[in-house]
Amino acid sequence: MNAIDRKRLMQRRTSNDNRVNACDLDQFVPNLQNARLSSAPEISSVSVVIPNFNHGRLIPRAIAALLRQVRAPLEIIVVDDGSSDDSIAVIERLRRQSPSIRLIRHATNLGAPAALNTGLRAARGTFVYFAAADDFCLPDLFTKALAALEANPSAAFYCANTVLVDPSGQIIGFRPFMWPAGKAAYISPDAVRRELAISDNWAVGATVVFRRQRLLAIGGFGETLASLCDGMVVRLLALVDGFYFDPSICAAWEVYPESLSARSALSSSESSRLADKLVQHVKSAFPADVRDKYALLWSRRLRFNMGRLWLVFGKGVIDGDQLSAALQLSALDNRVLRLLAALPGLSKLAILAWLTVRLRPYGVRAIVKGWWRARVLERNERRAVERAIAIARGAIDSPVMRLPRA
Repeated sequence: MNAIDRKRLMQRRTSNDNRVNACDLDQFVPNLQNARLSSAPEISSVSVVIPNFNHGRLIPRAIAALLRQVRAPLEIIVVDDGSSDDSIAVIERLRRQSPSIRLIRHATNLGAPAALNTGLRAARGTFVYFAAADDFCLPDLFTKALAALEANPSAAFYCANTVLVDPSGQIIGFRPFMWPAGKAAYISPDAVRRELAISDNWAVGATVVFRRQRLLAIGGFGETLASLCDGMVVRLLALVDGFYFDPSICAAWEVYPESLSARSALSSSESSRLADKLVQHVKSAFPADVRDKYALLWSRRLRFNMGRLWLVFGKGVIDGDQLSAALQLSALDNRVLRLLAALPGLSKLAILAWLTVRLRPYGVRAIVKGWWRARVLERNERRAVERAIAIARGAIDSPVMRLPRA
């Protein structure tokens, strides 16, 4: 990216507005539980931002996992987005136990992207990590992320592998399915352009640690892009500055049908609207040398992934007509999906195979490699990951404090 393009990105940086009511601690004091605190940014410090909307039941676990980090965060900023449950009482109780926690409140519900931007503007660390109340990071995420980013100053962010779990904590898979490299490495902007032709979706949000200033320079998160605002940000930064990929498993992503991405995928009107908006965003915001070609690829990949989520989260009998409408498919596809949906026991697998053939979202070699790596991770890493998950969830005692559950 040339100097003019970079200057334009810098000009998109947003300033604070008056939409939020702050409830911050005036000063930080030493944490008796070994969390490293400071009243000013430190070299290689991490600010954590947690957007919260009615997750009072889950947020203690997310914060406990953050305080169990080997390399503790500078601050944990919880942005409450107009919750109507007991979230505020829970967060205030946690603040009294750990002064690294800050609370910022939106007077009304503005949506997750707006909450992310509020936290980004309030953060003071060199790096920033966006946690979800219903996910949790494993203890060495920040240690690995900061070591990689310190050694690779060109990288705009760090990302790693994530284990998918159900609400009971059982392992159901690993992400990303496709890797941009076979081992830990800095992926340059040129390498990103080559890899995007055959694979995608490398940066899973639960493991991404950003350089705060790089994220501010592109204006933060697009507040009209709903559940995919973070996906657009990591792709743009990867194309501009590159990133560091680590195949280590550093976080757990709890998958449940009520998530924003699941609701979007299950709504045909929302899926179509979001797909159109994201394609236009790629054409307008991405570097000129890739925007048109990648917009076509992104459209196919987005529809494929929405179809996959539809199959994962859909309940009962699969409606081929609704699925076809949500993915903006042809009349031929509609007829085929109707037939495949009626297959006993094999309908989901058959539909996924058809969507792969018709939408051609990724290279065959990348898909085969992804399948093989998933089998290897399942065989070699399951026991160690299960223990790490148990510690992060508080089921096994660890040397770090265990916060009270709401």
